[in-house]
Amino acid sequence: LKLKESLKKFPAPALARVRAMATFIRNLSRKTVKLTCFGVGVVGTCSLANKAINDDMDDITYFFSKHLYKVARKETLPKRKVVVLGSGWGALSFVRKLDPDSYQVTVVSPRPFFFYTPLLVGSTTGVVSPGAIIEPIRDSVPSVEFLRVACRDIDLETRRVFCENGVDLDYDHLVVAVGAQPNTFGIPGVEKYGRFMKEIEHGRQVRKDMLNLVEDADVARAAGDLEKMKRLLHFVVVGGGPTGVEFCGEISDFISQDLRRRYPTLADHFKVSLVEALPGLLTMFDKSVGAYVHGHLEKQGVDIRLNAMVKEVEQEKVHLKMKDGSVNSMGYGILVWVAGVGMRPFTKALCEKIGKEAGQTDRRGLLVDPCLRVKGTRPGEVFAIGDCAVSGKPPTAQVAYQQGKYLGRMFRHGSSHLITDPEAPAFDYKHQGIMAYVGKSEAAAELNPNAIIKLGRSSITDHMWWRSLYGECDHLTVMGWAGFAIWRSVYFSKLFSARNRWSVASDWARTAMFGRPASSSAQGTNAQVA
Repeated sequence: LKLKESLKKFPAPALARVRAMATFIRNLSRKTVKLTCFGVGVVGTCSLANKAINDDMDDITYFFSKHLYKVARKETLPKRKVVVLGSGWGALSFVRKLDPDSYQVTVVSPRPFFFYTPLLVGSTTGVVSPGAIIEPIRDSVPSVEFLRVACRDIDLETRRVFCENGVDLDYDHLVVAVGAQPNTFGIPGVEKYGRFMKEIEHGRQVRKDMLNLVEDADVARAAGDLEKMKRLLHFVVVGGGPTGVEFCGEISDFISQDLRRRYPTLADHFKVSLVEALPGLLTMFDKSVGAYVHGHLEKQGVDIRLNAMVKEVEQEKVHLKMKDGSVNSMGYGILVWVAGVGMRPFTKALCEKIGKEAGQTDRRGLLVDPCLRVKGTRPGEVFAIGDCAVSGKPPTAQVAYQQGKYLGRMFRHGSSHLITDPEAPAFDYKHQGIMAYVGKSEAAAELNPNAIIKLGRSSITDHMWWRSLYGECDHLTVMGWAGFAIWRSVYFSKLFSARNRWSVASDWARTAMFGRPASSSAQGTNAQVA
């Protein structure tokens, strides 16, 4: 009442302004609350979708069950020491599943970041920048200790890891996820003159060399040395798997959409050759896919040589042994080797330390049991995942990713007894498909719908619509523009952080609007010119 009486003393215009201001604040508050609720809903929905796509929905239930367990049992159990060697797909997916309240985790790797290997080829032509596809270990899993050193040796008896610079670590559990390295098969000259496509620095080097070759070819043209110009503009790719095919597709796009426009005098002299020892491309795909990709690349001007084995690589020439026994030679500017992977020296040394008599009899890597325990070691102490492990599964990022998640779940509270249990559920690999970009915004995708939709798991996934769409087929082949849409969508959804997604999406938009850069800061200044 006193407030109303005091308000009556105000002049009518002032009182109207006060009421208008109060109404404005009230409406603004309501809109702010609505907008906040909407934003929280969008973020929450995106987060749930991300977890569902990347098979992380169990993180939600584990979070609540862990805290309920803490309330029921107030004592704190001692943390067990876990040392992880590596920073790739298997290592990071494993570490992100671990509970920092239960384990003291140390990640040891000479590389302080994880990098998204499926987009490495795109970084060589400038479709994405190298920085967009890396994720620092300290940002991705801040709860673990990271040491940027290489592991030299392991004492399996005393459970100690010996690293460079005098770093020694004790462990209760050791996870070896050091990956693999390019395999040259002992062919002379490959190690010295070839360029590889396995690490982020390989992509940078290939991009730098290609751009320098184009500039040097233009100089050779100006000097009248046409033979040298043609040789420098010849890009040879060895390996007809997904990486080799994608590189040919990317470099063909780069040439047709950017380099020919910026170097019109060189436009008719660019050449890309793809060399494969087997009788077809993408042999892990259905034969119809390989035939489609073969025809598509030839239409883009790629010279495909099948049944051709590299016999020797020289500084400016590569010698090929053909199916009929003849030897063909051709000059090149750059030779990119993507013909396979092999054991790293550390993995080989560890296999020899364990010994053939203890079960390490495979030349490809560390033999593991169905639960990814290294054979010949004490149960539950040493595990191997990813390309360094021989588990009967292909050495792909998809396998390493699922192995890391499987092992991380085994180490979680409530399941840790399975670490040493000989009857523990074995690793069950769900092959979701394989994809490859083939150029001109087209891709080949061979999907396993049963692994994605999971027919028969529930009444929803078993609905007649899904059955009629997919049936019980083992794979679904999608090619062309639709395959490209699937290729980009899947790769984008599998990026490890929001920062990666933002950076990659920005690079894709930049490429679509402005094209690929025809020069790079990695080229620096030519000292001879300066």
